[in-house]
Amino acid sequence: MCCAQFSCLLPFVLPALALAAEQQIAVELNSAETAQNQCRLTFVVENKDKVPIDVLKLDLVVFNRENRVHRRMVTEMGPVRGEKTIVKTYSVDGACTEIRSILVNDITACAPAKPDACIENLALSSRIEGVRLFK
Repeated sequence: MCCAQFSCLLPFVLPALALAAEQQIAVELNSAETAQNQCRLTFVVENKDKVPIDVLKLDLVVFNRENRVHRRMVTEMGPVRGEKTIVKTYSVDGACTEIRSILVNDITACAPAKPDACIENLALSSRIEGVRLFK
Protein backbone atom coordinates (compact mmCIF):
# COMPACT_ATOMS: atom_id res chain seq x y z
CA MET A 1 0.00 0.00 0.00
CA CYS A 2 2.90 2.34 0.75
CA CYS A 3 4.38 1.85 -2.73
CA ALA A 4 1.04 2.51 -4.32
CA GLN A 5 0.83 5.85 -2.51
CA PHE A 6 4.25 6.97 -3.73
CA SER A 7 3.67 5.85 -7.30
CA CYS A 8 0.84 8.35 -7.58
CA LEU A 9 3.35 11.12 -6.76
CA LEU A 10 5.71 10.25 -9.64
CA PRO A 11 3.89 12.35 -12.25
CA PHE A 12 4.48 15.40 -10.04
CA VAL A 13 7.97 14.64 -8.73
CA LEU A 14 9.72 13.66 -11.98
CA PRO A 15 9.01 16.91 -13.88
CA ALA A 16 10.11 18.91 -10.85
CA LEU A 17 13.38 16.99 -10.67
CA ALA A 18 13.99 17.51 -14.38
CA LEU A 19 13.36 21.23 -14.03
CA ALA A 20 15.72 21.47 -11.06
CA ALA A 21 18.42 19.70 -13.08
CA GLU A 22 18.08 22.11 -16.00
CA GLN A 23 20.87 24.68 -16.16
CA GLN A 24 19.51 28.22 -16.06
CA ILE A 25 22.72 30.12 -16.95
CA ALA A 26 24.75 29.05 -19.99
CA VAL A 27 28.25 30.44 -20.58
CA GLU A 28 29.95 29.49 -23.83
CA LEU A 29 33.52 30.31 -24.85
CA ASN A 30 32.61 31.24 -28.40
CA SER A 31 35.79 32.58 -30.01
CA ALA A 32 39.41 33.50 -29.38
CA GLU A 33 41.38 35.95 -31.54
CA THR A 34 45.01 36.98 -31.13
CA ALA A 35 45.75 40.68 -31.77
CA GLN A 36 48.64 42.84 -30.53
CA ASN A 37 50.06 40.05 -28.30
CA GLN A 38 46.70 39.59 -26.55
CA CYS A 39 44.06 36.92 -26.81
CA ARG A 40 40.55 38.30 -27.06
CA LEU A 41 38.13 35.79 -25.55
CA THR A 42 34.48 36.14 -26.52
CA PHE A 43 31.81 34.59 -24.29
CA VAL A 44 28.12 34.10 -25.03
CA VAL A 45 26.01 34.27 -21.85
CA GLU A 46 22.42 33.02 -21.91
CA ASN A 47 19.96 33.56 -19.08
CA LYS A 48 17.31 30.88 -19.58
CA ASP A 49 15.29 32.04 -16.58
CA LYS A 50 12.65 34.77 -16.61
CA VAL A 51 14.35 36.46 -13.63
CA PRO A 52 17.10 38.90 -14.69
CA ILE A 53 20.67 38.46 -13.49
CA ASP A 54 21.92 41.80 -12.19
CA VAL A 55 25.45 40.65 -11.27
CA LEU A 56 27.39 37.56 -12.36
CA LYS A 57 31.10 37.78 -11.53
CA LEU A 58 33.13 34.74 -12.50
CA ASP A 59 36.57 34.05 -11.02
CA LEU A 60 38.35 32.58 -14.06
CA VAL A 61 41.72 30.80 -14.12
CA VAL A 62 43.39 30.50 -17.53
CA PHE A 63 45.78 27.55 -17.97
CA ASN A 64 48.52 27.41 -20.61
CA ARG A 65 49.49 24.43 -22.82
CA GLU A 66 51.67 23.02 -20.00
CA ASN A 67 48.59 23.13 -17.74
CA ARG A 68 50.14 25.87 -15.58
CA VAL A 69 48.19 28.87 -14.36
CA HIS A 70 48.71 31.64 -16.89
CA ARG A 71 46.31 34.25 -15.57
CA ARG A 72 43.56 34.68 -13.02
CA MET A 73 40.84 37.27 -13.52
CA VAL A 74 37.41 38.23 -12.26
CA THR A 75 34.98 38.92 -15.09
CA GLU A 76 31.56 40.54 -14.94
CA MET A 77 29.25 38.51 -17.17
CA GLY A 78 26.09 40.40 -16.18
CA PRO A 79 23.72 42.05 -16.25
CA VAL A 80 21.56 39.74 -18.34
CA ARG A 81 17.84 40.32 -18.69
CA GLY A 82 15.50 37.38 -18.26
CA GLU A 83 15.39 34.97 -21.20
CA LYS A 84 18.14 36.95 -22.96
CA THR A 85 21.53 36.18 -24.52
CA ILE A 86 24.46 38.62 -24.47
CA VAL A 87 28.11 38.66 -25.60
CA LYS A 88 31.09 39.67 -23.41
CA THR A 89 34.73 40.03 -24.47
CA TYR A 90 37.86 39.94 -22.29
CA SER A 91 41.55 40.06 -23.17
CA VAL A 92 44.39 37.94 -21.81
CA ASP A 93 48.10 38.60 -22.43
CA GLY A 94 49.71 36.28 -24.98
CA ALA A 95 48.58 34.30 -28.00
CA CYS A 96 45.33 32.34 -27.97
CA THR A 97 47.22 29.23 -29.09
CA GLU A 98 48.88 29.17 -25.65
CA ILE A 99 45.54 28.62 -23.83
CA ARG A 100 44.61 25.03 -22.97
CA SER A 101 41.66 25.53 -20.62
CA ILE A 102 39.71 28.02 -18.53
CA LEU A 103 38.41 27.09 -15.10
CA VAL A 104 35.43 28.82 -13.49
CA ASN A 105 37.14 28.71 -10.11
CA ASP A 106 34.27 30.39 -8.28
CA ILE A 107 31.45 32.87 -8.60
CA THR A 108 32.40 35.89 -6.54
CA ALA A 109 29.06 37.64 -6.91
CA CYS A 110 25.64 36.68 -8.21
CA ALA A 111 22.50 38.73 -7.79
CA PRO A 112 19.67 38.34 -7.11
CA ALA A 113 20.65 34.72 -6.27
CA LYS A 114 23.52 33.60 -4.05
CA PRO A 115 26.83 32.52 -5.69
CA ASP A 116 26.34 28.88 -4.63
CA ALA A 117 22.99 28.76 -6.41
CA CYS A 118 24.48 30.35 -9.52
CA ILE A 119 27.37 27.91 -9.79
CA GLU A 120 24.97 24.97 -9.49
CA ASN A 121 22.86 26.41 -12.32
CA LEU A 122 25.85 27.16 -14.55
CA ALA A 123 26.26 25.21 -17.81
CA LEU A 124 29.62 25.65 -19.54
CA SER A 125 30.76 24.90 -23.08
CA SER A 126 33.49 25.87 -25.54
CA ARG A 127 33.44 26.18 -29.32
CA ILE A 128 37.22 26.59 -29.41
CA GLU A 129 38.90 23.39 -30.51
CA GLY A 130 41.40 22.26 -27.90
CA VAL A 131 40.26 24.77 -25.23
CA ARG A 132 38.07 23.52 -22.42
CA LEU A 133 35.80 25.73 -20.26
CA PHE A 134 34.96 23.91 -17.03
CA LYS A 135 34.05 24.21 -13.33
